[in-house]
Amino acid sequence: MREVTPETAAAYLWETGRVPEGRAVVARALGWGVSNIVMRVDVEGEPPIVLKQARERLRTKMLWVSRLERVWTEQAALELLADLLLEGAVPRVLFADPDNYLFAMTCAPDDSVVWKEQLLLGEADLAVARQAGLILGAMHAETVGHPALRGPLADTTVFDQLRIDPFYRTVAGSHPDLAAPLEVLTDETMSVPVPTFVHADFSPKNILVHGQGLTVVDFETAHAGDPAFDLGFFLSHLLLKAVRARPHDGPYLGLIRAFWDAYHERLRDALDADPDLVRRAIAHTAACALARVDGKSPVDYLDADAQAAVRRFAPAVLLAAPERWEELLRIAAREMHIIPYSDEQEAGTS
Repeated sequence: MREVTPETAAAYLWETGRVPEGRAVVARALGWGVSNIVMRVDVEGEPPIVLKQARERLRTKMLWVSRLERVWTEQAALELLADLLLEGAVPRVLFADPDNYLFAMTCAPDDSVVWKEQLLLGEADLAVARQAGLILGAMHAETVGHPALRGPLADTTVFDQLRIDPFYRTVAGSHPDLAAPLEVLTDETMSVPVPTFVHADFSPKNILVHGQGLTVVDFETAHAGDPAFDLGFFLSHLLLKAVRARPHDGPYLGLIRAFWDAYHERLRDALDADPDLVRRAIAHTAACALARVDGKSPVDYLDADAQAAVRRFAPAVLLAAPERWEELLRIAAREMHIIPYSDEQEAGTS
């Protein structure tokens, strides 16, 4: 495989005939992730494009590998969603290079900002959370029983390599008392009776905010599976931002409510058909939060006290198995010592 980097992208494009020789090409690295090389490429006289190439070994302290073929899962996901979502909600595939495990896609608008960056600065827009809920709801609602789920997306190998093993099995090794509920959750996740499209990396770092709306990226862990994982994975990120901001939650718990209300609005019928979805999603929220402290890819923005708070919160949720979001938020407030602004305001006026 020919490894393409920002330094060699121009030569690659010239030599493969993707860009005429002599045409100016400038490439720079993009992204917060650890698993691929992602580059924005500006070609003279053409709209910018993004090149993405898989890497077998991920850039983490602990050894973590995944097969290169996951790049074709991402291509399949983008091609499926391009026909189901509003224009611009996901990138559009431009070309693929099977020999080099690389593909090119359209670039998000120039004014795009990674939502994670805004959240870490304390900037939280309820409208963004609501739009994210509508997009994820559409992904799930529009793909139930879709024929494309029987293709590359039916393979859950990469999901196991990049989520189940480094998250749940690794955490179970560090927390033996949680091994049983994590095993049950894993079994449920891998055997959902009616699968739908699952992004499996739907998080603020993969949501680009711009003047035209939102663009969701990074679909290499996508598969046909349990939508509850997407909910838990995403909401765990907002909870981690809330515990970082403690003792006040900042606006983050409000974002959770805005997201969930929009998702529920888009997927009401499906939720009624699967009354157990919320319980599974809550369990995934706790498990994913703990995985970002004690898994193979911990977040880099929590201090020791915040990590300890997550270690109190996650076992409490996994062992109690609550079935309503408000119960989850109450446990978060209790175990992570988060004071929602609304509660503080009520206490101050009583």
